[in-house]
Amino acid sequence: MTNKVFLLAGATALIFSSPAFAQLEDEIIVTATKRAESIQDVPISISAYGAEFIEDSGVQDIRDIALYSPNFTISSSSQLSNNRIAIRGVGSVGNAGIEPSVGVFIDGIYYPRPGAVIGNLMDIQAVEVLRGPQGTLFGRNTPMGALNVRTKDPSMAGFEGNYQIGYGSQNAFNIGGAVNVPLGENTAMRLSGKLSDRDGFGDNLLTGENFGERKDLNLRGKLLFQPSDQLSVKLTADYGKIQSGGATIAFLNGTENPAFIGTLGALAGADSSQIVTDDTFDHDIYQDHRDDLDDKQWGLAGEVTYEFGSGHELKSITAIRNWDAKYFESAIRLPIQLFPRKTDYDNKTFSQEVQLLSPTGGAFDYLLGAFYYKEDYTISQDFDFGAQFCIPVVAGLAGLGAAGACAAGQQIDVSDGDFDQDLESLAVFGQGTFHASEQLSFTLGGRYTDDTKTADFTNVINNPFAIALSVRDNESRLGMNINENGFNTSQFTYFANVSYDVTPDAMIFATTSTGYKSGGFNTDGTFPALTRQQRIFGPEDTTNYELGIKTTLADGMWTLNATAFRLDIDGFQDRAFDGISFITRNVGSLRQQGLEVDTTFRPMDQLSFMGGLSYLDSEFTDYRNASPLPGGPVQDLTGERAHFAPKWQGSMVADWSDDFSMMGGTMYFLRGEVQHTGTQNIGANTNQNPQTVQEGYSLLNARVGLRADDDQWELNLWGKNLSDKGYCLTIFDQPFAPQLNGVRNLQNPQRCSVGAPLTYGVELKFRH
Repeated sequence: MTNKVFLLAGATALIFSSPAFAQLEDEIIVTATKRAESIQDVPISISAYGAEFIEDSGVQDIRDIALYSPNFTISSSSQLSNNRIAIRGVGSVGNAGIEPSVGVFIDGIYYPRPGAVIGNLMDIQAVEVLRGPQGTLFGRNTPMGALNVRTKDPSMAGFEGNYQIGYGSQNAFNIGGAVNVPLGENTAMRLSGKLSDRDGFGDNLLTGENFGERKDLNLRGKLLFQPSDQLSVKLTADYGKIQSGGATIAFLNGTENPAFIGTLGALAGADSSQIVTDDTFDHDIYQDHRDDLDDKQWGLAGEVTYEFGSGHELKSITAIRNWDAKYFESAIRLPIQLFPRKTDYDNKTFSQEVQLLSPTGGAFDYLLGAFYYKEDYTISQDFDFGAQFCIPVVAGLAGLGAAGACAAGQQIDVSDGDFDQDLESLAVFGQGTFHASEQLSFTLGGRYTDDTKTADFTNVINNPFAIALSVRDNESRLGMNINENGFNTSQFTYFANVSYDVTPDAMIFATTSTGYKSGGFNTDGTFPALTRQQRIFGPEDTTNYELGIKTTLADGMWTLNATAFRLDIDGFQDRAFDGISFITRNVGSLRQQGLEVDTTFRPMDQLSFMGGLSYLDSEFTDYRNASPLPGGPVQDLTGERAHFAPKWQGSMVADWSDDFSMMGGTMYFLRGEVQHTGTQNIGANTNQNPQTVQEGYSLLNARVGLRADDDQWELNLWGKNLSDKGYCLTIFDQPFAPQLNGVRNLQNPQRCSVGAPLTYGVELKFRH
């Protein structure tokens, strides 16, 4: 398979090396190496999107970026704040105690939980997707890659303002803007904010109510003080808030069976034909849906940079962040109120990073760094019985005996779980590049990380009937405390790279690097309770090999970057589902290999193209004792493909702009986008269930409008998912399906987290 990958890389280079006809105007500047460089000079696999691209594409959050970048995906589950951010088909699941596989950095600050990065992106300078381990340059470990987001800094150059207002489908309204204000010769301030609000996509046929509404508020302020040419001080404060009515979680049509639907009909006292709607993707449901998210975060950061006379630069980045998300969820999603779940995430972090950068231009340049990180993470998760748990029909199904005895006990917080984790991490890292000649460079980097984790888990059952649907002889474990004494792990990782400029416009490079993700704790209450050994999972190690080429073709008219890679993971951390609870564990080894291509092309002044393509070959090289199919035995998935690893992924953006002769001083523009995701298994439980295979699909977006020649104003009409394509972001087993007569012939009713439908709107922008 490896030979096929490298043959494909060569064929792609030949395809894209045809002549072109016009000069590309915009050079993409990235800071992947902690220095501002052209993306064409950075010998790693990277996709970058500048401020203009982000604005023209209508990018709202990082999930939109995943639609453009090869081998970068983000999938959402039933909880809006619970996302799987993945590079090359590997990502950690959600907001549990597991460390992220992909590090997210905003203005150099590490964001540890995916729920904390789902808010609006605003006033963005650039977004960089770095594939492969990046730990020798970034503060926190990044075993699969990093997302590096830079927001715009204050400037002393003069006053600047930009403002926007828009309206669209689902009564979507947004208003926002940013202003840059000089406060003297050496001080400037930049303020930005955005408010967006829309109705929900879905209709609940059970209650007749619309659901899925969302409101976002984001504020950021930056103060830049430069008392001398050598010293710079930047202070940042930000605040974000999200209120949402939850995602559309629908039955995946065709996975239900008559016995299951009949059981639900009996429970709800409803016509069985109402329970499963006609179309999985029409955002209609017939179930209890009272989901509500209240998500808040804030942060303070200080960055101090001093440049010595020798040209060395010393930088200190200090940050504190707080993220709190309260989520009420109708987790079982039946046409009765049963086992609603309340989850409170509270994440507090402090980080301190110090970097020493050498001057460039000589035979050797380097970066040295140290990183201290402290995290206090608590998860409180409670279940209520729900209004209909103790009714005779449910009592009969669960074997509770007299329903009255069930109703006589506590009904609220019948299961009360609390998880508290403390993490303290210290790392030193560095990377140096030796320029053997003008064409040949060697880079070596290393990182030593020491992580100490302690955790305490408490699960209290306040009504013994709460365990009736799983293990009925568990009363002896009620109120049991599990104190995890914690563990300490340390690891050395490295980065080695060689690059050679074949011509001034063509560079080839080869890389070998390693990554590391520390172990952790399972955070959920389970029935029966986990042993201490089951509650702890160990670290995960990554080894990465890359061979790449970066070219600028036809006198700067076309760029083509391609990377062939192989990535091996040992101690792979994956989640298993037992019908009630997810459990993270180390399951064996995984190999991911393939090809990534990024290209830009401007055949004429009015027309430009930007595209990305990835091919991914995925295989578990060792995965015994894997999760069973519904009702089946434990499996050996060695040789099988990983979930959330599409073989093909690609995008293409075409942009046309020209003078509008009917209105002097005005331009018109047309923009079209197509984004394709290949067939993949998106089951939340890695068991190769054919029911959870998502067929490949494409999304079409477009934008058309007018703008002033001097860029002072713009009016545009936009549409996303123009073909109203229905697709799932994640598919997962219906909870309690065995108890509800749902398991038949190794199949189980499945739930689909439905992607956004066709949306459209109008937007007006002003700049000065």
